[in-house]
Amino acid sequence: MTRRRAWRRLVLLAASWCIPSGCVYYNGVYNAEKSAKRGDSKLRRNEDDGAREDFRLSAAHAESVLVRHPTSQWVARSLYLAGRGAALAGECETGRARLQAFLANPEAQAIDRQRAVIAIAACHLRSSDAPRARVLLDSLLPGITDAEVRRQARLWAARTALTLGDLAATDQYLGDQDSGLLPWEIASSALGQRDFVRAESILVQRGRAGDFREDVVRAINDFGNGNRLDGAERIVKAYDNARVREVNRGRLQYALGDQLLRGGRDSLARLYFARVTTLITRDTLLRREVVARTAYLELRRAQSMQTADSVLTRVDSSAWSTVFGRQMSEQLLLMRLLLGRDDPSGASAFLAGEVVRDSLRAVPLAAALFSGMARQNPQSLFAPFAWYAASVLVPDSADRWRQRIPVEYPASAVAARLRGEDVTEAPDFTNAPQLLKLRWGEAVRVWSDSVRKLRTRAAPRNP
Repeated sequence: MTRRRAWRRLVLLAASWCIPSGCVYYNGVYNAEKSAKRGDSKLRRNEDDGAREDFRLSAAHAESVLVRHPTSQWVARSLYLAGRGAALAGECETGRARLQAFLANPEAQAIDRQRAVIAIAACHLRSSDAPRARVLLDSLLPGITDAEVRRQARLWAARTALTLGDLAATDQYLGDQDSGLLPWEIASSALGQRDFVRAESILVQRGRAGDFREDVVRAINDFGNGNRLDGAERIVKAYDNARVREVNRGRLQYALGDQLLRGGRDSLARLYFARVTTLITRDTLLRREVVARTAYLELRRAQSMQTADSVLTRVDSSAWSTVFGRQMSEQLLLMRLLLGRDDPSGASAFLAGEVVRDSLRAVPLAAALFSGMARQNPQSLFAPFAWYAASVLVPDSADRWRQRIPVEYPASAVAARLRGEDVTEAPDFTNAPQLLKLRWGEAVRVWSDSVRKLRTRAAPRNP
């Protein structure tokens, strides 16, 4: 017999053997089972998101059997596969209906019934009905003997407890052997309840294990916003010691540095930004953001415009294209416009000091601008205001600068305030704010037009 004839005979035998029920199994149920097994394998590795597509395919294959062969012997199995697959893929309306139909069959195996109930509970949780999900799982857990099924039930029970804010029950459901499960969900829930101690404990453990996710970067920001920077430092240190990828370590160092900068801890922020540049050597957006922030930190130490200009001229031009760099350059532009105005009243120079103090938060430079303005224009209406503003920023010179105000500017509102008198009787109480408002409006109109032109020039052009 030739090879060709043998092949043809094999095909005919297969065709005669593939009776309808067999084809139903191999074309539908078999593929559904295969996809479900892949999904279960991922669930065992706690890869829930990755398992979703496998369960979606499992449901689709099983649904084809239910639609094309509604009276075959595989209907019950298909109901189970279609329902569980749809439920675990997030298609809960279809999944629950199929699973309820499956559970109505008293002959269904116990392990399949348990998996079906877990899937229904998962749908209740996703439908914001955590109490109902928890009741189902609590009633199911005592009768489960299969280790993996029990683990999945406990996992979903822990999620219901998390949703209900019952963190103590979460630990009870998971137990010691499952202490590594749900770390990110537990940490997120703890942060939502401002339980920074618990969140830190979990994230430090994840860091030591080298388990990096985007969630930890967001957590560092949450710790900073909660004024828990010491805890954020311990988390970053755990990841740094675990030697995760340099780019991820750099991102964590940057996130912490940014939070330290916001919290006014400039020296530490500078240290972490320096570490980023050693971890990320390529010209990336993150590196440029670090360069811009490092320049800003140097600017905040400057005690004169000469020093500030020296700092800014050393900054790589690419840093000014970052969001932070543009914001800083726009405030510097406003400061320069105010300082460059021909304004004998001194109002514009005083406003420049306020921009540096309030927008750039460069305290030594702001103090230098205020005191410089008062020295250069001692007859100005704003000289006593400038001396007082400088004294607030430089405590070491505060007494000396304030003592000269009642002597040199006795009729000013500031002198009246220092003497404990009614400031509304001072002639500059009304005049000074009005003049400041006028000069501010003039400067901001020019500044806004300049910023608009700069932004238009920097915007990417459509091809």
